[in-house]
Amino acid sequence: MNEESSALQILQRARELSQLKKSWHFHILAPGCLLNTRKDYSLILEIPSENAFLVSYSNKKPMAAGKELVKLLHGSDVVQEAPPQVLAKSAGVEALLERVQKIHERGEFWHHHMLFPDCVFNKNKGKWSLILEDPQTKEVLESVTNAEPKEDLKQVETLFYGQQS
Repeated sequence: MNEESSALQILQRARELSQLKKSWHFHILAPGCLLNTRKDYSLILEIPSENAFLVSYSNKKPMAAGKELVKLLHGSDVVQEAPPQVLAKSAGVEALLERVQKIHERGEFWHHHMLFPDCVFNKNKGKWSLILEDPQTKEVLESVTNAEPKEDLKQVETLFYGQQS
């Protein structure tokens, strides 16, 4: 099942899946993203156990819906008021965070991907892949881990949702 939905329908379905303890995750694909074939922002709810997707397209960044989804998925503490004073724990994340700082200094909007082990977009099956796309250089930085990079994710998500939309 792959169907177009609204951001509100995606939020409602994610809440249902969470209550049922079913596996799900989501993606925000920006225009120009290596995973996005459209010129719109795409908010995608992926449900691996059902081999299903719900997707919402918009010309606006789905930051509010994304922030609610990320907290539902990874815990309410994943987005904090200020970035945690913890150094990156996983290989490649330090370079990724340094690049985010440079992108912030350029005043550009950036996005990233947290690809779950069973994600359809993940080329590193069975592992967690945290990916940053530099909007200017188009360079892709990646950190691949065996376990969910929770502390790294707190830093990245706090910086991401702290951007001016």
